[in-house]
Parts: sequence; C-alpha cells; structure tokens
Amino acid sequence: MKKITKGAIALGAAALLLAGGAGTMAAWSDEASLGGGEVTAGHLRITEAAAGAWTWADGETFDPATDLIVPGDVVEYTASYDLDVAGTNLVATLTPTLGGIDETGLGQYLTVDAQSDTTGITLGNITEANDGDTVEVTTTITFDSDTMDQDGMDLTANLAGSTITLEQTAPASN
Repeated sequence: MKKITKGAIALGAAALLLAGGAGTMAAWSDEASLGGGEVTAGHLRITEAAAGAWTWADGETFDPATDLIVPGDVVEYTASYDLDVAGTNLVATLTPTLGGIDETGLGQYLTVDAQSDTTGITLGNITEANDGDTVEVTTTITFDSDTMDQDGMDLTANLAGSTITLEQTAPASN
C-alpha cells in the first residue's frame, strides 16, 4: 500500500510540475526597429476670400432682408473661398448648408445646391492638388415651384446661419 500511495503522490506531483511549467516555456523571438520617425497629420481648411453677393437667378441684386420670395424663385450667393488642403490621400467635398432654418417653416420648401466654374476644381473631388487654390462657389437656393395652396406663405428662413463645408469624404486610392 505504501508503494502505491508513494507512486500516486509522485505521479500527481509530476503532473502538477508539468502543468505548471507548460505556461512558462519561452518561445524563440527577435525584433528589429521600424524605419521612420515622426508622422504628422494633414489638415483641411476653408476661408472666405472675399465677401459674397446675393442675386436673383437673373443676376439682379437680391436682399434677403427686404426681398420676398415666392414658389419658383431662385436666389444665389456667390463667393470666393481659399482652400488649404494637406494630406497625401485626402479627398474632400465642398457643400453648402442652410443654417438657422426651421424645417417646419420656410425651410421645408427650399432646396440648396452648389456649383463652381473654377477651372481644375470639382466640388466633390477636392484633393491636396487644390491646396492654395481659390474657388468661386455659387450656392443656389430654390423655392419649390410645386408649393401649393397657401403653403409657405409668410414663413421665414434665416439664411445668416448658412455655411459652406469642406469635408473629407474618403482617402484617395493609391
């Protein structure tokens, strides 16, 4: 009995040693440094180069403070903006946003769009190649001509909160 007991204890101790030591076994490894140094993030900025002007679609001056619009009217805001774009794979889109507009007020009857005739610039594909460029953007606001009955009458929209946004859309493919 004593030999069996001693054998069982020895076998148990051996099993514990093997199990405990299994997690501490070291595997071969080596390392080398990565080549390189500091990495710097790019940026995306837009500033108004010159104050813009409001016009009716026919080019006549439009004053948002005093002129009244009706269904079918189109007004435009044209301004120049300086682009500051840095990032090797940066792609951005330039879009206008009507701010300060209550979607239950006149805003629900207005649509906004932007276009530019500036050579070499596509509003949906601005890249580092456009860094330092000045782009002229015409933001068009249209009062929906399908507005019926008395919808939209005497409602207001505060265009003073409107913005033009330069936003990264995707990295350029290499």
